[in-house]
Amino acid sequence: MPDFLSKNRVSELAALKQKKQRRAQGLCVLEGLRLITQLAADGILPKEVYLLDGEEALPALASVPAFICDQRALDRICDTEHPQGIAALYELPRSDFKGFRRAFYLDGISDPGNLGTIFRLAMAFGIDAVLLSEGCADPASPKVIRSSLGAVYKVPYAQMNPIALKLPGLKVVGTSAEGDTALHDFQPPARAPMLIVIGSEAHGVTPEVAKRCETMLRIEMVPGMESLNAAVAAGIVAHHLWVESLTS
Repeated sequence: MPDFLSKNRVSELAALKQKKQRRAQGLCVLEGLRLITQLAADGILPKEVYLLDGEEALPALASVPAFICDQRALDRICDTEHPQGIAALYELPRSDFKGFRRAFYLDGISDPGNLGTIFRLAMAFGIDAVLLSEGCADPASPKVIRSSLGAVYKVPYAQMNPIALKLPGLKVVGTSAEGDTALHDFQPPARAPMLIVIGSEAHGVTPEVAKRCETMLRIEMVPGMESLNAAVAAGIVAHHLWVESLTS
């Protein structure tokens, strides 16, 4: 029978809701059966598991220390309004970024849900890395990790100054509703590394980054339609590139 989670330990875990504390300790609390199951399937195991009384531990986490807690304690340690019956303590994702053939450059994606979804799309469609401007959400936050369904642990990432977008041999392609090149006409480079820039919904690609793009891609839509959600646009572009890679 697992031990009950102590009040002192609940307070320590609740402090991890703060970015400063997560960074200092290199830890975060994640909740939800689907996410924890997926992480286990990817070989990513937590340091501790927290269960509501009556909930059963996952067989895949049998080797992980487990603790029983009540709903009030679970509410304190999780950052969601209505946490499910299981949470766990994980190390923060750490990027092993070394290089890429194709990568996203996210220009001011501040919404954690969009950022996490783009990580998930990158993993689904063979994007090697996600590079972030300073204005992006924290990729190691629980909200981003949940939205990515754990892809933040698998897809390398790094912060990148826009000045570096002009590295020799690097092809930088922007996205805009007024872009000069239709997506279906775009032929990705066969060998040169390529960055696909996704701007924020509110402001699009910033002028500083836009001037470093060789071309701006336009996703064809019915007339009168405004720009797409940033994560949706990223998914459409990534899928196009994936299909092109299969047929080339």
